[in-house]
Amino acid sequence: MDTGASHMNRQLAFYQWICRRLQRDEQFSGQPSADLGSLRTVLRSCDVLLVAGHSTVDRTFKVIGDSRYARAVLYIGRLHDVADPALRALLADYTPCEPDTQLVIDARLERGLIVEPLSSLEGRHIRVCRAQGLSDNEAQDVLRYAISRIGVGSTQSWGALAMMALLPWRLLPLRWRARLFRRWAGELVKALSGTVVADAFSFVQFPVMPLVKESEPTARLLRLQPRAITAADFDHSPYFEIIKAPFQINAIPKGIDALPWKGNQGALAPERQRHLTLVEPTNGNHG
Repeated sequence: MDTGASHMNRQLAFYQWICRRLQRDEQFSGQPSADLGSLRTVLRSCDVLLVAGHSTVDRTFKVIGDSRYARAVLYIGRLHDVADPALRALLADYTPCEPDTQLVIDARLERGLIVEPLSSLEGRHIRVCRAQGLSDNEAQDVLRYAISRIGVGSTQSWGALAMMALLPWRLLPLRWRARLFRRWAGELVKALSGTVVADAFSFVQFPVMPLVKESEPTARLLRLQPRAITAADFDHSPYFEIIKAPFQINAIPKGIDALPWKGNQGALAPERQRHLTLVEPTNGNHG
């Protein structure tokens, strides 16, 4: 019995070690990270955050989706943004936090779908996708569904690790990648990619992928429901407004020249003016 328990513990430790290796984010100076201080003021409950990380898992999702974004994360908001008291209590149990802590639903290889503070996305490049015309009641139902799915994919999945690390995705023709991913993706991989987030919107009959018009025998609209969704599907969706997250670069990237900014101050977003220094050359790219 002790031998069996020891073997299971070693196996679990090895599994967690691999998960940490695959999810270790590498520093990459060529892509600016979001300024979370400014982003906090523009986010709304049920915004979808597309995250561009640089771990092995993130790079794999980028290749599969042919996108600069790896995964889709659902922004919950603060505890008081959740109308249902029972759901608020559930969130507080999952992640003990202060009332003003902003929360997201994300996923990890070793834990499945989890709740984390928005600050866990520090250092990543982020794009915000906002569902157009989503009512307050629908938004609460989206949150209810997503919160109910917390813990999905929490069991060990060696198949998910193999899919993320061993399959030669880059060698496959582009048209095959999404097709194979949607066929083979298990519960954990779906949680990682953002499929659960898409399912939450489908729960209120809000589409992510474009509707299909079928003309025969009678004209009607069909809502596509793929087995798995990637961040690219949210990015390309005609039903989500794209909000580029404000960012700030504190150092001049290598290989790029920089000149003092003397442009039109009105061209800068208001939230950026708070951070404007005497010389902030990279903001010239936004002018």
